[in-house]
Formats: sequence, structure tokens, C-alpha cells
Amino acid sequence: MEDNTVVLERPANYGTAPDYDGLWKALIEELFEEFMQFFAPDLYDEIDFSKGSEFLNKELLKEFINEKKGRVEADQIVKVCLKNGHERWILIHIEVQGKTGKGFAKRMFRYFYRIYDKHNQEVYAIALLTDTEQAIVPNHFHYSFFGTELDYRYNVYSFHNQSIKKLEASSNPFSDAVIAGIYAGKTRHDANRRYAFKRKLMIQILQSTPTQPEHTRTYLSALFHFIDNILQVSNELEEKLEEDIIPYIRKGAEQQMLAGRKSNPWTKVLAEFEEKGLERGLERGIEKGIAKGREEAAKDFAKELIRKDFQNEQIMELTKLDLVEVEKLRESL
Repeated sequence: MEDNTVVLERPANYGTAPDYDGLWKALIEELFEEFMQFFAPDLYDEIDFSKGSEFLNKELLKEFINEKKGRVEADQIVKVCLKNGHERWILIHIEVQGKTGKGFAKRMFRYFYRIYDKHNQEVYAIALLTDTEQAIVPNHFHYSFFGTELDYRYNVYSFHNQSIKKLEASSNPFSDAVIAGIYAGKTRHDANRRYAFKRKLMIQILQSTPTQPEHTRTYLSALFHFIDNILQVSNELEEKLEEDIIPYIRKGAEQQMLAGRKSNPWTKVLAEFEEKGLERGLERGIEKGIAKGREEAAKDFAKELIRKDFQNEQIMELTKLDLVEVEKLRESL
């Protein structure tokens, strides 16, 4: 059996919500085979996925991949088997991040040689660059010093200038994930545009899912969780989105039930959307309760001020109650 290890890399927290790195990491873990098929098709053909893939403890490489310092840390190692049966590892370095820093190429090389030196294994490296505005993408590291030269090249997938039309034509779930990533970058400061993109993408996926093979439909829950979180919108827009989306999901779930499908991912997606709605309703209820409590406290305070002969204008200023409310309280005493 051939052992091959996949190292998933992520940058440090950008300090903003949502957690883009965590979302990509979770989707890669959930749909690892599809990830390899989309981003590394040549290597994908050499992997025997029937033997499974194993996400190993990241402590395995901690001693030589320890670049945290607010920027990057080794996140996952995935062990896979090749079809040729050779006893060797392939370490696949995956980095999901936005703008690459000045030392990005050098850092990619350092990961390579540390992995190679530690385990003496061949290394497959790929960097996913999610910044849609970055046109210049470094894909190699060059070193030269008085005749001593080194040129290290690695694979790169950049979101910059990716064709939405071509991505939409793909049935791989990571094409939709890339589209969502592109939309997330382009609508960072435009909530209405983000809502429109999110609605369009989700409906497209729901409309195409019934025509996809059985195994493809199982992507639905993981993919929707990713899109829903990477393209976050306000509660108001989220409610509007659910009103539009839930009928599609209910229809799909009903069709799957009528078809006698044992596995029905539509019901899971529907439950997740309905649960979100309930959570928002609960939050609103709590907020209303707090607001009501504050209003009652303001009224009690106003009554005390009235008893102490404060003028209406003074009471209004101190309690933020309007004149009508203050006069009603004065009459009630």
C-alpha cells in the first residue's frame, strides 16, 4: 500500500468574521476527494480513493512547521494511497489565504524542504490564493549565490480572473465554493449585492442538484453550510433569503422522498435553515424582553422623579421617555 500525506495549510486569523480559513478547511475535510479532483486533477488520477484518506494529527509536523506568529500554521495532514502500491508518501501542502506577503514564495519553499528533510518524501505543493484582486501570483522561489542556485516551483490556484461561466459549467462542488469565494471578495462592502449573488448561487445549485448523480447530491449540506457562512448577510436579508430558498429545498426533499431515496441530504439542509430561523426568532424575543425591561425600569424611575417634584422636561431628559408617557405616569400617581 502506498502512503501519501496531504498537508493542509491555512494562514492566521484575519481578525474578521466569518472564519474563511476554517470554512475552507472544513469543506476540504468533508469533500477531500472532490477537492483533489478539482484543484489537482493529475494527482487525483494517481490516488486510490477506494482505500480512503486519513486526516492525521497535525502534531506530526509541528516541530518543523511552526510559522504561527499571527500568520500561518500547519493545519492538517492527510494520508492517502496511490494506485501503484509503492511504499512512499506524497506530502501535499495546501495554503488557503488572501494576499500573499513578500516572503510567501520563500515560505512555501521552507515548508517543502522541512517536510522533505524530515521524512525524505516527495512533496506536492499547491497554494489556494483567494484574493480576487491579486493579479501577480508567485509560483516559484529562486535562490542564487555565487554559482549556487536553486529554483523551487509549486502549484497555484488563484481566484483572480477565474471565469464564473466556466465554473458554473462544472459539476464539482468546489467550483461553487470558488464562486462563493469570489463573490465574498467582490461584495465585502455591498450587502445587497452579496445577497443577490448568494441567492442566485444557492438557487442554481438547488435547481441543478436533482439532475446530478446520487453521490453528487450528498454534497448539498456541506456546500450550503460553506456558502451560507462565507457569504454572510444581515438578519433581515437572511430572512428574505430563506423565504426564497426554503420552497426549493422543500420541493427537493419531497421529490427525494417520493423517489424512495434512502439518503436524503435535502432534509438535512431544510432542517438547518429552519433551525437558523428559530434561533433568530429566539434572539429577537430575548432582545424584545430586554427592551421591555428597560422601558419598565425607565417608567419606575420617572415615577420616583415625579414624586420628587421634577419637571416634565427634566424627567424626559433623564429617562428618554416622551412627553405623553411622562404625563400619563404623572396622572396615574
